[in-house]
Amino acid sequence: MNPFVIGFTNSIASAAAGPTTNSPLHFDYTYFVQLLSFLLLVWILKKFAWTPIMNMMEKRRQGIENNLAQAEQERKEAERIRLEYQQEMRQARQQAQEIIEKATKSSELRAEEIILEARKETEKLKQSALADIGRERDRAIADVKAQVADMSVAVAEKIIRHKLDITGQEALIEQFIQEVGDRPC
Repeated sequence: MNPFVIGFTNSIASAAAGPTTNSPLHFDYTYFVQLLSFLLLVWILKKFAWTPIMNMMEKRRQGIENNLAQAEQERKEAERIRLEYQQEMRQARQQAQEIIEKATKSSELRAEEIILEARKETEKLKQSALADIGRERDRAIADVKAQVADMSVAVAEKIIRHKLDITGQEALIEQFIQEVGDRPC
């Protein structure tokens, strides 16, 4: 067995037995052994337990700090992504609104163009119809004038041939008017 352990055990045993003499100058080794045992225990703990425990605690502290720093960094990244997403959504809404406004304006302009074209076409058809009516009227007037001229010549010819008196001329004019009234214009 180890001599240190044997000596330590003997010291503990003698300390437990108590002092052998009651002399005032007698030194009690029990307190000394207890102090020495406590210091030995502290040294052993420091040598074999304290440093590893402190190293483990330091590693744990660093791990927690790293996790907190990483969590903060991820939170900031998530916030940045959220802000980018919100910005993109605002831009998409704005673009959609612009497209709608552009389409609305385009359709309004196209509707105005169609209405304007229809008015122009209507005016063109109206002018064409008025021109056709004017030409037909002019032709009808020319036909009537030609017929009147032909009839006038015919009446004059009949008057000259018959050399009628005034009463005969009036009858001839009445007959002429009736013939003109019976003819289509």
